[in-house]
Amino acid sequence: MPGKRAHHDQTQKPRNVWECLMARNTQHEMLTSPSSRIRARQRFVLALKRNGEQLRRQLVESVDTRFSAPGNDAEGNFQQAVSKLYSEDAYRAVCLVKRAGQEMMWNTIGDAIDVELPRLKGLLEDAGKRDVGGSLNLRDDVSLPEEWTTARVHLQPGGYLRDDGDQDVVAGALYEEGGALYSRGQGVGTKESKAECIIRFLKGWKPDFQPRRILDIGCSAGASSVPYAIAFPEAEVHAIDIGKGLLRYAHARAQSIGVPVHFHEMNAEQIDFPDESFDLVVSHNAMHEMASFTQQAMFNESFRLLRRGGVCIHQDLPLKFAEMSPVRQADIMFDEWYNGELHWSDYAGTDCQAGLEAAGFDQANIDCKPFPLLDETMSWLLAAAEKTVSDEMS
Repeated sequence: MPGKRAHHDQTQKPRNVWECLMARNTQHEMLTSPSSRIRARQRFVLALKRNGEQLRRQLVESVDTRFSAPGNDAEGNFQQAVSKLYSEDAYRAVCLVKRAGQEMMWNTIGDAIDVELPRLKGLLEDAGKRDVGGSLNLRDDVSLPEEWTTARVHLQPGGYLRDDGDQDVVAGALYEEGGALYSRGQGVGTKESKAECIIRFLKGWKPDFQPRRILDIGCSAGASSVPYAIAFPEAEVHAIDIGKGLLRYAHARAQSIGVPVHFHEMNAEQIDFPDESFDLVVSHNAMHEMASFTQQAMFNESFRLLRRGGVCIHQDLPLKFAEMSPVRQADIMFDEWYNGELHWSDYAGTDCQAGLEAAGFDQANIDCKPFPLLDETMSWLLAAAEKTVSDEMS
């Protein structure tokens, strides 16, 4: 059963200017409080990334217009679109700025974390002493995809699987603070987190739905796990990932906020919970990090783990090559070629509807569509499905 919940003050004021850049996230003790010098560097990186992103979009629009003009024999040809776009001097310059900005972002965030690392490790040590009710369950027998042992997704130093010892939390700290700054540089809104977006969708779709057990797959630093424990205080919330450093940070983070979440080291391809263990299974920006077979395995596991009447909702970017011109496809591929996105093109060709049907969900109970953020700065793709009696009998 869930443990006691500590007092949670969502009106707590940010400690510094940097926290104002992370308005989507609940404030907590695991966040760093950078010096004025580091904050100045971070503000510069944010401005660089924002302006570079605006210029990149303008250049892509211009090239796309010319490439798609009537009479252009190359229209519809991806390879020719790549040649055209990446031969533009201005576009190559913007790509250099984007890559440099990403490296600078990690440098500034890493410097802030290095200064406070002893404090962060102390909070991890204290996490087990807090009367909150959450837990951390790490293992040494989890199968790790070989590619992930060396990958630097988004160029994150050490990658998602970075693990510098039993008290290490650096991977999680980098992920949360780097993700917040990256999103701001991309122009993503700050009024609603990914989990809050799913919860709003769920309450509109099934207003009376009250899950008793919730599973968050690919939880990373835990920022998307905690909102479910807050929104459904009677539910038992579990979250899984394959990165020990991410999970340690996620555990300390949840304990510091005062909400019980149970974090486990598990692979999404084979989740070690019994059949029909959960009422709600979710993931956040996990699909685009997975190979196609891993994503299908996650859909299969979602179906297996759900009770009758249970729901899965998998959120990610609305990235579909079939809906893009060749020039826009070429632009999107920058992240796979130069920013460490291992499975960008796999995800861009994914058919979530077909994947959920293959997992066992009835077509009539699947809803895959873009869903806008509250401030309408963008939409997320939500791949949702309900497990019914007919699903179990088929």
